[in-house]
Amino acid sequence: MKAALIRRPYSLDIVDVDVPSVKPGEALVKVHACGVCGTDIHIYEGAMPWARLPLIPGHELSGVVVEVGEAVSNIEPEDKVTVDPNITCGVCRYCRRGRRNLCPNLEAIGVTTSGGFAEYVVAPVSQLYKVPKGLSLEEAAFAEPVSCCVHGFTRLSIQPGDDVLIIGAGPIGLIHLQLAKRCGAGKVVVAEVNEKRLKLASELGADLTVNPSEERLSERVRQFLSGKGVEAAIDAAGGSAPLDLALSCLEPGGRLLVFGVASEKDLWKIKPYDLYKRELTIIGSFINPYEMDNALNLLASGAVDVKPLISHVIGLDSLEKALKRELPNALKILVKP
Repeated sequence: MKAALIRRPYSLDIVDVDVPSVKPGEALVKVHACGVCGTDIHIYEGAMPWARLPLIPGHELSGVVVEVGEAVSNIEPEDKVTVDPNITCGVCRYCRRGRRNLCPNLEAIGVTTSGGFAEYVVAPVSQLYKVPKGLSLEEAAFAEPVSCCVHGFTRLSIQPGDDVLIIGAGPIGLIHLQLAKRCGAGKVVVAEVNEKRLKLASELGADLTVNPSEERLSERVRQFLSGKGVEAAIDAAGGSAPLDLALSCLEPGGRLLVFGVASEKDLWKIKPYDLYKRELTIIGSFINPYEMDNALNLLASGAVDVKPLISHVIGLDSLEKALKRELPNALKILVKP
């Protein structure tokens, strides 16, 4: 089969490899679509410390089951499925306390084991979710990023009427935007330097869009909200600079979700007194412990519409251009092996 292989940073080859064999409790999936994520770019650039090279990356995938191993009863060949890439041990203290995303033995398809930028992938059937009727396999490939956003939203605990700021209007920011509108947020402000993404944010329901390279974000937010800040802010960009922007817009008692993936070397300078005096809450969010079913329900119902986020559909031969950020006006790129 054809597969994309990263042997070392900044080096990707399309290779012929054997179709992986299926063990008991596993299924072989013919990949229909696999999304290009920022994590894949970080792996290509050598900036994802826990990725294991050489590696076939790709973790946002959907496809059709072609074979199942022994002791499998809930999945059959020809089932359309999406894959939760995050495999946990089930026996550590975090798994047993309902915090499986913090499992120290975490393995991830497309990060530590072979992933979806290939014609076929093998996964434990425990990680497979059947695609609801009426949902396309292209849309189902978004189940993993949507589930991660649902986890972040659960941790942020947005209340009906809360005004919300989202920093970044990439696919993750635009998914967060739709979740905010659906969960009863008051006004939703989206900050982004890319004008095309700002336009799409407006089309998807943002009440205000701001380019922070052209306007002072905190002043524009308070002007729009009649002198107040937001009760909740989401960093969907990653890094200390977006976090500074978000923090400057929070109301006293506000909450900040650190969702975007920053460089491991990035440092954020913050005043402890500011957190104390304004009683701010900073919340981290890591992957998707139990939210795949909810994500698929949101996608199937149309509550989260990901079709407008698909900017490119490419083959494996164009993947390296995507990882090099060379495809123009890229938003969400889907690879069809």
